[in-house]
Amino acid sequence: MKKTERQLLIKQIILNNEVSTQDELLEHLSENGVRATQATISRDIKELNLVKTSSSDGKLKYTIYQNNQVTMEEKLNSTIRSVVVEVAQVQFINVVKTLPGNAHVIGALVDDIHYPEVVGSVAGNDTIVLISKTEEEAKTVFQHFDGELQKVT
Repeated sequence: MKKTERQLLIKQIILNNEVSTQDELLEHLSENGVRATQATISRDIKELNLVKTSSSDGKLKYTIYQNNQVTMEEKLNSTIRSVVVEVAQVQFINVVKTLPGNAHVIGALVDDIHYPEVVGSVAGNDTIVLISKTEEEAKTVFQHFDGELQKVT
């Protein structure tokens, strides 16, 4: 199956089902005769602008991010408010805890907007490390993330 066909199927799956994990998405694809790896699905999720939102029962599910009028910075800020649990600065590094399965989303957004105070990032399932050149730059990053989190409470 071609990438475009697979991504179209993923959109259909997301629109018709409440899919909350990449494993669930892989299961749905398998049921439709599509074999894919977790790495392929991760790339598809990023390319399709899938984000996790709350479903009617309070659980998280993938949805297609629709608002293309929003700047990347606004998308980052919205995502911080939606999925970041806490942020801590340790010298020139910021450790950002997210809801499970969302660290890569923050990492991709930071990478896409070329955040000037971040020279690199490493994302896992629910934690991302943002590396800055100096403690001052790390403090700027911390204040930005913490400021967005304060808007939630």
